[in-house]
Amino acid sequence: MKHLLFVLSALLLFTSCSDAATPDAQSSDTQIVISETDTSTEAEAKDAEDPGEDSETQDDPGETEEAEAEEEDIAGLDQKNVALLVSDQRTFGQITIKKVATARDGWVSIHKSKPDGSIQQPDSIGEARVDSGDSEDIIIDLWEAPAVGDKLWALLHIDAGERGLYEYPGKDAPVKKDGETVARSFVIQSDQAEKEESAE
Repeated sequence: MKHLLFVLSALLLFTSCSDAATPDAQSSDTQIVISETDTSTEAEAKDAEDPGEDSETQDDPGETEEAEAEEEDIAGLDQKNVALLVSDQRTFGQITIKKVATARDGWVSIHKSKPDGSIQQPDSIGEARVDSGDSEDIIIDLWEAPAVGDKLWALLHIDAGERGLYEYPGKDAPVKKDGETVARSFVIQSDQAEKEESAE
């Protein structure tokens, strides 16, 4: 009988200890879950503040346009000691420019007139490259034959783009003197008119 009572007492004591230990285990598990949740939240907040190396930096379009404008080559665009001389003449597919004086390598282009007599731009009917300094008797081949009596124009440009390539409209802008475009007009003559002018 005493032995039976001892066994029952031992079972009751073991059961009481197990019940007392269970809440502590549950509390420990709960603390672990909370700790993991806090760590995840901190990581997400850090990612939101620092996007990392994968993010791309976009250039300011305004700064890009300003840089391109600063690189534009306009040296020799406005000249003081510039000359462009051309006279009335007959033509057999060519025009002769008497003299060009320019501070920079450039071009002389030939243009037709508008109905009001002003120069027609940007289309030309011929052009020839000229070196810096003084040049005389520059021959310009025409790819469109003018008629007798037509008023044509010679226009002086700088060679600011690709060297040796006529780029107008474009980088090869017309030369100016005191703010005025350097352009000279002349008239296509007949053979008879040129002979009479030579005789005089």
